[in-house]
Amino acid sequence: MYKKVLVPYDDSEHAKNALRNALDLVRGTDGEITVLNVVEWRDYNAETFKIASRMAGVAVDDLDMGAIGTLNDTAEREEITRLEQSIAELVGADDRVSVAVVNGSPHDSIVDFARDNDFDCIAMGHRGMGVIRGMLGSVCYSVLQKATVPVLVVK
Repeated sequence: MYKKVLVPYDDSEHAKNALRNALDLVRGTDGEITVLNVVEWRDYNAETFKIASRMAGVAVDDLDMGAIGTLNDTAEREEITRLEQSIAELVGADDRVSVAVVNGSPHDSIVDFARDNDFDCIAMGHRGMGVIRGMLGSVCYSVLQKATVPVLVVK
C-alpha cells in the first residue's frame, strides 16, 4: 500500500474528509501522513517588493533582512501550531502524522512538496464548485494534471 501520503489541508470539510481517508489508507500499516498547509507570505526578496519599497521611499539596503527572516520563522511556527491544533481531534495521538507549512502558490507547492519528499500518494479534498470553477482552474484539477503520483480526490 502507500508508505507516504500527503494531505494538503486548508481547514475545510473536504480537507478533513481527505485526512480521514488518508488515515484509513495507512491504518494497519507503517505508512505515514504529512498534513501540508500552503501559505502565501510575502517574499521580501522579490523584485516587486524591492521596487515598492523604493517607491515608498524606503531603501531596501536599510531593511533588516535578519529581522524579516525571524518574522517569517515565527509565522511558520505559529502556523504549524495552529495546524496541529486544527487536526488534533481527527488524528488523536497518532505519531505517524506530521505537519508542514510551505510558502508559495498552492497549485505548484503541493506537487513540488510531494515530489521533493518522495510521497507516493496525495489525498486531497475537492471543493465541488462545479464546471465554472473547473474551467477557471481549481487547485485540485491542477494537482491532478501535474502530479506524478496517484491523487485521491475526496468530497
